[in-house]
Amino acid sequence: MTCAIEINNLNFSYGTFSLQDVCMSLHLGEQKALVGLNGSGKTTLFKLILGLLEPTSGTIHIFERKVERENLWAIRKDVGFLFQSPEDQLFAPTVWEDVAFGPRNLGMTEEEVEERVKWSLDVVGMLDFINRPVNQLSHGQAKRVALAGIIAMRPKILLLDEPLAGLDFPMISAMVDIIQNLRGEGISVLYTTHNLFFLENWTDSMAVLHEGRMIYDGPVEQALKDPNISHQTGDWDELRCRMRRYRGLD
Repeated sequence: MTCAIEINNLNFSYGTFSLQDVCMSLHLGEQKALVGLNGSGKTTLFKLILGLLEPTSGTIHIFERKVERENLWAIRKDVGFLFQSPEDQLFAPTVWEDVAFGPRNLGMTEEEVEERVKWSLDVVGMLDFINRPVNQLSHGQAKRVALAGIIAMRPKILLLDEPLAGLDFPMISAMVDIIQNLRGEGISVLYTTHNLFFLENWTDSMAVLHEGRMIYDGPVEQALKDPNISHQTGDWDELRCRMRRYRGLD
């Protein structure tokens, strides 16, 4: 099976924290959850995948291209990164200008930019907000606009840092549907979560980081049978029940 991301024997140190001998793969079209308690190294691993940090040793390949300085421009066209907080991602005065930034940076014509902006905002259900100042968006609206800015560049891989954090249940449902629709177009998804509900209902596989080491990478069902692994997700029984009722699963 073709690998979208392949990580081999990755090591990285910063101060007292280190990632040690990390191996992980994300296959083409796969949706994988990256799980671990706070401080386990999830965000650091994302930054290494994006080339924002350099490993001490080991390798990361994106579609067989090694993540290194001379390949970063090509790699970042293939990989879209959604920050946990949209306030860290949105910077232009209006929704239109923010979403248009990426396509313009790719050298598209204004006609192509307009097409991409409208398409991506329509995908996330925010086309009616196209001229809205970004500082007048709710948290959930801002998160969807930030996602639109990413998919406007048509990446092949999405890295999503806690994509559902801080959202109410209707907005969570909308975001789940948006990302599932993108997967239908063949996009590979790697996302961080502490939420057992989404692992059980929305994930093909999971990788588990514990204190900088990858202790598991495989099927969700097998992982959740092991209490030492499932403990890394936290306890979300109440939220799981509420979400199932909201989605009409009970």
